[in-house]
Amino acid sequence: MDVDFLIDRELAIQDAIRDVEARIREGHDTIKPPGQLDGTEGRLSRQDSLMRHEMDKAGLRSMEQSLEALKEARLRIDRGTYGRCLQCGREISKDRLLLIPAAECCTDCLSS
Repeated sequence: MDVDFLIDRELAIQDAIRDVEARIREGHDTIKPPGQLDGTEGRLSRQDSLMRHEMDKAGLRSMEQSLEALKEARLRIDRGTYGRCLQCGREISKDRLLLIPAAECCTDCLSS
């Protein structure tokens, strides 16, 4: 993999890490606990409030997983293994890395 491509991917990954970290911070600031169950709201309103809260938490977990994948990709760049499939060791296509900077495996291993 050529140096210019790796530099480009490293910069893109660093930008993505900053973006996801900001979204996680914002998510933590905006997630509110489910409505207080004080008897003044209906049963469906309480269920809706609980469901929204759980969906918000799931979204945060997904962003946190994305952040970890991006950090792992940055470590692979540092180690010199970025762009190599973790399963078979072959090179991951540049197109795939452009689309999914944190890709860990090639399309052949992904489909098998």
